[in-house]
Amino acid sequence: MRLLLATIAAAVLISQTTASPAQDARALVRFPEPMQEHMLGNMRDHLVTLNEIIGNVADGKYDAAAKLAEQRLGMSSLGLHGAAHMAPFMPQPMQDIGTSMHHAASRLAIVLQDTSVSPSLDTMRDVSRAIHEVTATCTACHAGYRIR
Repeated sequence: MRLLLATIAAAVLISQTTASPAQDARALVRFPEPMQEHMLGNMRDHLVTLNEIIGNVADGKYDAAAKLAEQRLGMSSLGLHGAAHMAPFMPQPMQDIGTSMHHAASRLAIVLQDTSVSPSLDTMRDVSRAIHEVTATCTACHAGYRIR
């Protein structure tokens, strides 16, 4: 579990840049101010949700983690996050990364449900891989894009 937390912490640190905006090589994506705040709020909620999922996994609450993964990150969350309103402002590759994250989260929910039925070392490895798929999409997006 410590390795998983360390991996997530490293991913967050990697996604942040210490360069000035003029030196930042990531593509700038402009959103109208209210949408920018909404997008930043969504990303903060994604991070909070991942933290809650990891906490539930640590406590053996796989069904609760699965519910969070699907409802707040998975394909079922698109309406909650206003994805249809946000997408037109994003370049297609950024949209694709976002869609990949939502798909990965839905797969994570299934893996967590499977683990709830039959917890084992193998299913826990599957959970770790599935969480990694979600965080990999986050780091890919943060590495390639910034918003204003």
